[in-house]
Amino acid sequence: MSALYPWLVPTYHQIAQTFSEGVGHHAILIKADSGLGAELLFDALARRIMCANPQGNEACGQCHSCHLMAARSHPDYHLLQSIEGKDIGVDQVREINEIVAQHAQQNGNKVVYVQGAQRLTEAAANAVLKTLEEPRPNTYFLLQAESSANLLATIYSRCQVWNLPMPNREMAQQWLQNTVESGSNAVLFEDITTALAMSSGRPLSALEVLQQGLIEKRKTFLRQFWLFYRRRSPLELLPWFDKEGYVQQVDWILAFLADSLKHKLGIDSHRQVADLTRGIQQFSREQSPQGLLQAVRIMQQVRSDLLLINGVNVELMLLDGLTKLITEVFEN
Repeated sequence: MSALYPWLVPTYHQIAQTFSEGVGHHAILIKADSGLGAELLFDALARRIMCANPQGNEACGQCHSCHLMAARSHPDYHLLQSIEGKDIGVDQVREINEIVAQHAQQNGNKVVYVQGAQRLTEAAANAVLKTLEEPRPNTYFLLQAESSANLLATIYSRCQVWNLPMPNREMAQQWLQNTVESGSNAVLFEDITTALAMSSGRPLSALEVLQQGLIEKRKTFLRQFWLFYRRRSPLELLPWFDKEGYVQQVDWILAFLADSLKHKLGIDSHRQVADLTRGIQQFSREQSPQGLLQAVRIMQQVRSDLLLINGVNVELMLLDGLTKLITEVFEN
């Protein structure tokens, strides 16, 4: 088995056990948030399924199939994924379907790993469905999708569906502590807690926060957001948006607004900006619940537009959103 993060192990063993018992499903859909390392789970499952001499729930690591999988050159393992950021098209699926309809080159199992199943076009999803409805012998589909993804109901009905759970806080903190301690720079436990909060409990995302120094960058950016709020001037914040990270910076604003709304409503759970409590409290006192909710909606729309609309000046979209915060929330 590939080295798995501790929070992946229970799900791996539950699924692998079905294959050990000879009842492994021909189509497994696992929904998972980003930042959990789900790709390692799929890799371990694929190795177990392809192994010619499995040892219980584990691939033996010694057979020819295991060596081919380790070298990423197994002719009966196929990856179906987005190419150059585009949706997965029907031609890609048809090509895979033609391949898996043939006899396995190694006379064993065949595996198709669909990475980002939510990126399947409608035609591509229907082409996958046709294959899932008429499964070939010794052919297994492993489908990965984001936890919030909407897939065809008929695909759900043909798959064994698993939701990858988030690790509990203690496990995530311990893993981060062990991981950063193995590096050269010491990290305070308080920073680990903050990084996890910023990342909604996702350990790998929290590790990036720590490695890239994003805690201090976010604090600096939100100080500018406070000046923008006080002075009612988008020019206090607009120049601080990074050309490469403006979506992440919008997420920081959204987290600040969402925590302010939670504070207003007396909700203490799932705070993302727990390290800026005084600012949250003061901002929340000066806003109405309706105003905070409207502020969240405005920035959610900005985020959505930034991700979906191409060819539009990013600075103008950000300026429009900041202006709406002033006119529809701060001065209302």
